[in-house]
Amino acid sequence: MRVQLEEPPDALVPGEPVHVAVDVTNGLPVIDGVRVVLDNATGLEWTAEPELLPLFPDTSGTVTVTLTAPPGLAAGDYRLPVQVRSTAEPAASTVRFLPVQVQPSPSLTLETQPSDRTGKHKASYALICRNTGNVPLEVDLAATDTLRVLTCRAEPATLSVPPGEEARATLTVSCKRRIFGNEAAHRAHVVAAAPQAQAETAVTFRQRPLVPRGARTVVLLATIVAVWATVMVVALNKALNSNPPQKVVPASFYASSQPSNAAFNSSTAGGDPTPAGAVPKSGLDVAAGGTLAGVVDAASTGSGVGRITVQAYALEPGGRAVLQASTATAADGTWAIPGLLPGPYRIELSAQGFTTEWYPSSPSESGGRTVQVHGLAKTGHLHAVIQGLPGSITGTVVTGESPPPTVTVTVTPVQGASTRPVATVTTTSAGTYSVTGVPTPGTYNLSFTAAGYQVGSDTEVLSGGEHDIANSVTLTAQPGSISGTVTGGSGPLGGVTVTATANGSTFKTETPTSGAVGSFTLGNLPSPATYLLTFSAPGYGTDTVAQQLGPGQALTKLDVQLSGGAGDISGTVDASGGGPLGGVTVTVTGAPKPLSTQTLTAGTVGSYELAGLPTPGYYTLTFSLAGYTSVTVPVTLGSGASATGIDATLYPANGALAGTVDAAGSGIAGATITVTDGGPPLTTTSTTDPAGSFSLAGLAPGTYSVTATLSGYQPDTVQVTVVAGGTATPTLDLVATG
Repeated sequence: MRVQLEEPPDALVPGEPVHVAVDVTNGLPVIDGVRVVLDNATGLEWTAEPELLPLFPDTSGTVTVTLTAPPGLAAGDYRLPVQVRSTAEPAASTVRFLPVQVQPSPSLTLETQPSDRTGKHKASYALICRNTGNVPLEVDLAATDTLRVLTCRAEPATLSVPPGEEARATLTVSCKRRIFGNEAAHRAHVVAAAPQAQAETAVTFRQRPLVPRGARTVVLLATIVAVWATVMVVALNKALNSNPPQKVVPASFYASSQPSNAAFNSSTAGGDPTPAGAVPKSGLDVAAGGTLAGVVDAASTGSGVGRITVQAYALEPGGRAVLQASTATAADGTWAIPGLLPGPYRIELSAQGFTTEWYPSSPSESGGRTVQVHGLAKTGHLHAVIQGLPGSITGTVVTGESPPPTVTVTVTPVQGASTRPVATVTTTSAGTYSVTGVPTPGTYNLSFTAAGYQVGSDTEVLSGGEHDIANSVTLTAQPGSISGTVTGGSGPLGGVTVTATANGSTFKTETPTSGAVGSFTLGNLPSPATYLLTFSAPGYGTDTVAQQLGPGQALTKLDVQLSGGAGDISGTVDASGGGPLGGVTVTVTGAPKPLSTQTLTAGTVGSYELAGLPTPGYYTLTFSLAGYTSVTVPVTLGSGASATGIDATLYPANGALAGTVDAAGSGIAGATITVTDGGPPLTTTSTTDPAGSFSLAGLAPGTYSVTATLSGYQPDTVQVTVVAGGTATPTLDLVATG
């Protein structure tokens, strides 16, 4: 079997597949089926297409190996053993080593806990920085606000985060103390920066004044009432202490104690001109200020809303509205305007982020309802509803997967008559989402759901017409499970230890010996992850299976069969005329299923051991290594026996070429050398030091045609014979054209 690997890629970018072609030529006289297998101990993910390549004698085919570096695989150089296995003749199997490089891929995420805090002077937040790349990161933390009213400090300011781990810091924000005023929301922009990687988020500091708005409003209203009361007392005293004006009207204007005819006779008799029984009108009413009061509710919540400007306009006789006074609603939506002169009024409601309304719910002044103010009276229970402008919420959902899964985001109001969701959207391919047309003001719960992940949540508070940027939400994958059955030679097998390992964590269970004999379940497994499952039992061979577990996935019906017996075979493999050989594939046939191992390349180089072989049994060991002739050794194991000292010596199976290309008697570099024995050609180039030399190793014994070509020269071809373990030294002479 001849094998040639395509040139490896320059570097593997984590998450991006790379294809490598493996060209195989069947040198057997029978039809062979070839499999290409990689040892994935490095953590690289791989697939081979086709899984089984059928080849007729002396024909060639290609197996495409797809390599993918997981996002968390450490950057660096790797040497992958590519095993090309023959099903017709295992001894013809060979191994080629593929050098690959995993490119550094720095990546990180930043999360704050909590994202929103309230205080009078300062607040603290936890910063969680996660390294989602494959190289260690030195992360610098910084925070600032656009208005430059906050002082921000991260402690520590620099974090060292290994790949796949997280580190924490504390962010403290402070602001100059405020004695009076409304609650102010300050937003700080937080940045985590490392070489070639950056993550951002934001925190909100809601600063309360030392004197709350409610207390300030009470003091202000009390002052206003006191001033008006003083004015009214002074005015009333002056009015009541003066001589009241009098007006005499005919007696007939008021009811009289005299009979009507007597009053008439008296007035006509020429006596007192005032009719008998006339009553003087005295003590004119003095008008005093009245009060308007009410409550403003938000249409989105049905509850009172604060910071709405309420303006009272007096209607003049001609119908013109003149602004008389204004106030603002308290946090619960209530308001009051005292000291208004009696008469008709219209009330305007307005605020940034809201539509302007005229009491009770008209967009124009002419459509507003007229409210009458009476002296020394309160006109209350004026209920109005104001509509907030549509808002929006945007944010990012982090899952740790690339590409990220689709996440459903559901937005549900916390307040209002209905708690039905106002919007449901899904994340983009970048993990972001945007919800528009959100009724404001309001408080909303955001729930995040994705297959295999625990439900995430967030709460966002929107003021009128606000376009909110929410904090990033990180979803945690639900735990997965793996279950199945272990059988022996005669049925389900109890007492089998099942061990699963992934990412440095180990999980164990044991199959029951009664009831559901042989069954096993490993639950609450962190996901996603690739688990290596090992099945072992006294008197049986050990079996190992790798399983990929997706987010929250439940793998079932994993059936494993253990081979009975406790025999083992060990020995050493040497090279003829040399020392021990590492990396030799040792294959056992005669067992219920093929078993193989490799000789050690470190420590006791060249040694091997095969354990868990059913006994008694008759086995055949085949020792194979690329470039050497395979050796087959029979072994007999008695009941529970072990065979030691089963050694083998391998002889070189392939030859090599080491030739020279000359032109005018001197070596010439840059010539293309093509070598073929009728199969796929092999090529190389003559070197400059020593001039004109070239070499090719790993050639199967046989006759080869060697051709040298170079622009400006006539090509030259020679025939050479390559013998096992030998090196042919052809010389090719190029003659200049023209």
